[in-house]
Amino acid sequence: MKQVLIASLTLLASATTALAQDEALPQDVASAYLDYQAALEVGDAMALLDAGRRAYEAGDEADIDRATLATLAENYGFAASLNADYESAQEAWRIAGRLSDRADVDPVERAWRWHNAALVALHNQDRNDAYSCSRNAANALEELGDDLGAATEFAGDAFLTRAALAIGRGRLDDAGDAAVQSVAAFEASLDAPSQSYALALFYAGIAQTLDREFEDATYSLHVARDVLAEVAPDHVDTATLRAAYTSARLNLFEHDEVGTREALDRLEARLAANPFHPALPATDEPDIGSDPNDESEPEACCDAEPISRRMPNYPRDAAYSNLDGVVYVSFDVTATGRTRNIRIIGSFPPAIFDATSVSAVEDWRYEPATRDGEPVLREGVETRFDFRMQR
Repeated sequence: MKQVLIASLTLLASATTALAQDEALPQDVASAYLDYQAALEVGDAMALLDAGRRAYEAGDEADIDRATLATLAENYGFAASLNADYESAQEAWRIAGRLSDRADVDPVERAWRWHNAALVALHNQDRNDAYSCSRNAANALEELGDDLGAATEFAGDAFLTRAALAIGRGRLDDAGDAAVQSVAAFEASLDAPSQSYALALFYAGIAQTLDREFEDATYSLHVARDVLAEVAPDHVDTATLRAAYTSARLNLFEHDEVGTREALDRLEARLAANPFHPALPATDEPDIGSDPNDESEPEACCDAEPISRRMPNYPRDAAYSNLDGVVYVSFDVTATGRTRNIRIIGSFPPAIFDATSVSAVEDWRYEPATRDGEPVLREGVETRFDFRMQR
């Protein structure tokens, strides 16, 4: 972050030099800015904050050009963040982004300022402002197209922030688009897989599942699962990711064996082409539902079979707000065919669709599983509910 700040200072210094030949900065602005440089050089954080605030306020009062004032606001935002004055930092970074938009400065600068505004807003638990700022950052980055240039170093994180905030608000279309862009940015900038890369793939896979793009979803979730197992095996989303991957992969199994084999071959080819995936430890991929460590003789048993399963109701508030969602549920089927021990493995957005999903599963009835002809408890049945508004 300091390197970017120094770059910003260099840009400001160049602008000041040019202005000195035509229209010099007001004295109080120039003086405060020189104090800012001096504080930066000696590492005096408190003096940096004071000078940064004075330079921005003097520039604002003097009505200097918006591009230069945006840089002063960015400097103020950086100094406020450095001093843990996050309320001032949020406002300063937001002003820097807004002025940058109005001055139509380079999209990289606009994206950087809005991204920092989003991060500080998140720190302040102002998720509404963070959502708005992350959208502005993503919009600026999209202006760059495939050539992110100087934005490459932070674009993956900016798109990931956007995806995480959008998926948390039930905007899964926006989340999916941002997650896919985040994956591409990380693959262009990283030397090795990271937790952020895994989460971008995870969010992409969730959105692709809702869009019923199961081959894409299985690929995204497969790589996310393996990367997260390598870099953050105890991550809070590990169980949800496993359930999401299993659910998506099940949908690759077609009615005919040829179609299934072709889908799995395409998946393996994509995995092999990913430069991050082959470097991970090899893992055997068991058939869905089988236990590769089970060497016992097969028993005369049958799995539980559904008799009646009603789908969840769409919550009124969620429908009114046009929210989409995905919920992964686990439950047991008793020897009498009733469901019990119903729990949410994971959901996006959190909590919005949980209650209606649990309520639906409570009413489900099954032919119980049997072993040697006798009804038995079937533990750990999993299902997925997709909530999608018609548009």
